Amino acid sequence: MFAKVESQSNGIDLIKIDNEDTKIVFTNYGARIVSWKYDDNNIVLGNVVEADEFYIENPYNFGATVGRYGGRIANATFELDGEKYKLEANNGPHNIHGGPKGLDKRFFDYRIEEQVGQVKVIFTTVIKSEDDHFPGDIDLEVIHTYDVDHKWTIEYKATSNQKTLFNPMNHVYFNLNRDNNVIDNHSISSSKLDMYTLDEDNIVETKNPIDLVDIFNEQNIQFKDIFNSEDAIVKEQMERFGGVDHPFDIGGNEMTVENKHFLLTVKTDMPNIVIFTFNDTTGWQSDFNIYKAHSGFTLETQCIPNDINLFGDEAPSILEANQPFYSKTSYKISEK
Repeated sequence: MFAKVESQSNGIDLIKIDNEDTKIVFTNYGARIVSWKYDDNNIVLGNVVEADEFYIENPYNFGATVGRYGGRIANATFELDGEKYKLEANNGPHNIHGGPKGLDKRFFDYRIEEQVGQVKVIFTTVIKSEDDHFPGDIDLEVIHTYDVDHKWTIEYKATSNQKTLFNPMNHVYFNLNRDNNVIDNHSISSSKLDMYTLDEDNIVETKNPIDLVDIFNEQNIQFKDIFNSEDAIVKEQMERFGGVDHPFDIGGNEMTVENKHFLLTVKTDMPNIVIFTFNDTTGWQSDFNIYKAHSGFTLETQCIPNDINLFGDEAPSILEANQPFYSKTSYKISEK
């Protein structure tokens, strides 16, 4: 395995890692994944050739590290230790993905470590309270590792100088189809697939998720069966959002997604996974926007969005001052 760096315009560097059957590409802009190819099949959505133009204006967070807070915070407000914080509202009245100056829009410093059987790209930055109006400055490392087993691992290491919220995730879109057709034919599988329902503004409306394994009487469920479900609650949610855009509790911190060609295995120590099936692709007026609804799906490993307003002082995203944060998620691809 080896890595090489290609510098494009606008300050974008591409870090290209070759592992014979598979190749993966990261960039310093948003500490993001750009491409992941198994032979000639790109299993993630992105643009290597024109990355310097594609990502700067892209509103869909393709492959980006997202933070300091992944997902929405209702009404762009929260309370921590009796103090109320007002964030920038960049999604209607709500804050999403840390606000308009989130991690997805910044250039990270980085270094590359080539080791036996793996390559690490260590991205670093500092999140300033003055940039996003959350309390505390955070020193952050985002470590992307690719190994000979075709496994991509993301580690987050962070420390804040003040008690704050921290809920990082990666906004990669997968599509395992060789022709990149819609992902309706993909199946998700886990011993538990509990889906949280959302209100009209995509805010989690209850702490009590619905049990898809029980509803479908199956641990392996195709997206198209969820989209077309006649279960009253599932149907209402699918009609409201045009597909899945929901947090899940999964079993054993592991789930798989597969089609007839590939199996993608996800393991995480984060409490939830947000699955989004790219339901509305019309929000980017650009020649680069070749995407139709259900062109991809995300597996965003994170705390449940808006947890601070759902759970208060018990919110999993609370990070104490000067206490190290660590999280790890891996995605492994295998051919059937």
